[in-house]
Amino acid sequence: MTPAEFRELLESTSDEGLLPHVLHNDITPYVFGSRTDNWNDFRSEIANDLGIQGADVRVIGSARLGFSLKPGTNLRKYSDSSDVDVIVINANLFDYVWTALLEAVYPRYPATEWVGGWLRQRRDEIYTGWITPLEIRVDKKIFGAKAEPVLSFSARWFRLLKHASNFITRRHEDISGRLYRSLDHATLYHLNSLAALRRSLSVQ
Repeated sequence: MTPAEFRELLESTSDEGLLPHVLHNDITPYVFGSRTDNWNDFRSEIANDLGIQGADVRVIGSARLGFSLKPGTNLRKYSDSSDVDVIVINANLFDYVWTALLEAVYPRYPATEWVGGWLRQRRDEIYTGWITPLEIRVDKKIFGAKAEPVLSFSARWFRLLKHASNFITRRHEDISGRLYRSLDHATLYHLNSLAALRRSLSVQ
């Protein structure tokens, strides 16, 4: 699909009707070209490491479609400097990280005085059902052994994404990932993003 074709879809299709294209369909993402085998290996690598199903792993955004859906970018085409955005959808993993974070840093004084703004941002993410493991900043010198589970998961997340990126066919700048609690949470995020995209393109 080209950016022009997607703009036509925006003009003729509801946000709910666009969800298969941006999230739900099990397509081979743009960054893998015609190499469906690479895509299957990519998500198998992540799924096997995390003990989840391959269907729980998805690529979104410009790496999926070949152009950006970020408001204000005017459906900018994917380039060598683009990032690959991965999402993992799994309630058990989400709850594990959430609980580990609470056990390490319960959001109450004086702990909140010992951490930076990252904790407030993670709390905002959790409200909408997702979390960015690589953005967790827990100082083990302050919180001791309680910090180990969440720090270990963050390091594991980093390693598995970097290793899986070896299967990506097209050049890219970086790879990042979010952990969603459910497909419903991921769907709500994308519906909100599509509404913002329409406003930025003045397509109602």
